[in-house]
Amino acid sequence: MEYLQVFDYHRNTLNEKVARNKKDNLPKDKYYMVVLIFIENDEGKYLLQKTSKIKHSCIATTGGHVSYRETPLNTIVKECQEELGINIIPSNIKYIGTIIEDNCHVNTYYTKLNININSLTLQTEEVESVNWYKEEEIFDLIKQNKFRKSNIKPFEKILEYKKTNSI
Repeated sequence: MEYLQVFDYHRNTLNEKVARNKKDNLPKDKYYMVVLIFIENDEGKYLLQKTSKIKHSCIATTGGHVSYRETPLNTIVKECQEELGINIIPSNIKYIGTIIEDNCHVNTYYTKLNININSLTLQTEEVESVNWYKEEEIFDLIKQNKFRKSNIKPFEKILEYKKTNSI
């Protein structure tokens, strides 16, 4: 059974865990966490994945749930390694912000990285393929209902952050 780390409203780690299949039953003042990372290359394109059929064959960014006794940053590094086969140095990852959806904190991260997608080792249980997408292509995917809904607000948060900050 997989257990997730439990957090308070302010994203402080609590000494508690919840079974992944029971995460939606957390009390109102307790939260689990999902981490997402948007990887942008020097051409201004974002690395997105087409998820496997088990994961509904949609276009999404890399991410996952924070397991019990893991930190959000360690989780995002682990997910990049597991899903794509890439090693990202934690100091190169920028925390952008958190969105709260019901009992879930969605931590959004960003990094700039040029990757040859043909050299990636994809976790086939989760990822069918990857590609680089321009902003306007992502907005088209959103309009076509092909972009994972839970990734829309975090993507908008990245764009908003980039308007007012240099990253």
